[in-house]
Amino acid sequence: MLVKLDDGFYINTQHIIAVRIEKSQQGGFVVATEYTPNSAQKTGVFEKQFDSSIEAEMYLQNLHKAIS
Repeated sequence: MLVKLDDGFYINTQHIIAVRIEKSQQGGFVVATEYTPNSAQKTGVFEKQFDSSIEAEMYLQNLHKAIS
């Protein structure tokens, strides 16, 4: 099943390895989605930045809904 991570960037749910969230030094939040592209021997990371914890939480909730 495809999941939309950002406008124009979709990924198959089977390729998602981990989703990490951390506070950035600029005061916002970064959500990093680690995935395997075409090969299990390589990994990619898609990072999305948010200004507030509420925006990051909404993104994570929508991502969780799409994956479930």
